[in-house]
Amino acid sequence: MTAQTTKKTMAAQKAEATNEPVEFAYQGIPFVVQSNKKLPLDLLEAIEEDRGEIQIVRSIVGSEQWAAFKSLSPTIEDFEEFAALVSGAAGFGDSGN
Repeated sequence: MTAQTTKKTMAAQKAEATNEPVEFAYQGIPFVVQSNKKLPLDLLEAIEEDRGEIQIVRSIVGSEQWAAFKSLSPTIEDFEEFAALVSGAAGFGDSGN
């Protein structure tokens, strides 16, 4: 586990304990992820219905932040990096990539 991953995990743990959101930046754009208890129910449905990683990440960040990410014209590699950041901020650890 890298220091950056540890920091994200600690931030996510603090967010869960205090019900506060976790903030991170990706390519200079700030993103906010709610503490995992305040994430939308759509996320749980996406997970249970096994809709895939893109739908899960989109559910976590919401439509406005997803549009901000997409405005960067991301590659698959960019998505994998972004998904790992989102997953860590949400307290889910490694996104599986």
